[in-house]
Amino acid sequence: MFADGSKKDANVETMAKIQEVRNIVSQIDGFAEVHLHLSETNKGCARSVREGITEVINQHGRAIIVEDDIETSPTFLSFMNQALDIYEPDKHIWTIGGMNVDIKLPEKYTAKHDLYLVHRSCSWGWATWADRWKDIDWEVTDADQFFSNPKAMKRFDRGGEGMSQMLRDQLNGKIDAWDIVWDYHIFKHNGYCLRPVKSFTRNIGMDGSGTHYNDECSVDAQAPLFDSNKDTLRLEPYLRPNREVQRIFYNYWSDTPKFSLSTQLKREIKKMLRQWGLMK
Repeated sequence: MFADGSKKDANVETMAKIQEVRNIVSQIDGFAEVHLHLSETNKGCARSVREGITEVINQHGRAIIVEDDIETSPTFLSFMNQALDIYEPDKHIWTIGGMNVDIKLPEKYTAKHDLYLVHRSCSWGWATWADRWKDIDWEVTDADQFFSNPKAMKRFDRGGEGMSQMLRDQLNGKIDAWDIVWDYHIFKHNGYCLRPVKSFTRNIGMDGSGTHYNDECSVDAQAPLFDSNKDTLRLEPYLRPNREVQRIFYNYWSDTPKFSLSTQLKREIKKMLRQWGLMK
């Protein structure tokens, strides 16, 4: 359990809230062991999270990470531990996400699969392994080379429009986020994030108090929680990416949607017919 310290300008009310959190975490039970790491200084969101993850991974070779505003389903840990075992040999899978956004995936896909692969990690309950996490260049020393390559930026944005801009904002100090650098690290290694069709987590920190609160990230925009009484969980050892699923996922995170091949063809045909005066 990692708790960051207060900022230098924290007022009495903020200090009281911080102490309240520390009182709560010091009384947590239900686990075999609880290890508290209470920072005396304020590290900030990005540094605090990544240092905590690194410490756990260095000790155990893998980590399951849940931030303070995440609610989990009763089967969350079971899913994560099974997935960590099954997908560790699959080196194109770099991280396991516990949450899915509320998107409608093709029935022909969900009829056969309960998981999918995309180019965007999940920070709302997730897991990874030491060999994927190690050697992350948190300073992004190749940033100039990346931002001068439009093709590379377009590939990075496959996880959603604006990921390249988020990385730029992080490097310019406009945001304090660790996960966009993690996404970039995965991108450079041609990796994927595994996500479930039915969520095992949901974010309940939508009251405006969070560091990265966004009105668009409402609880209503999250997929329903996994129900072990009716939902299936097929952990396929050789899961492969699906283009249609990736397109739908990209469109969720983007203002400029991509269309399927059949839709593009229909649009081009209609465009040509209008040009020839055969269609209004």
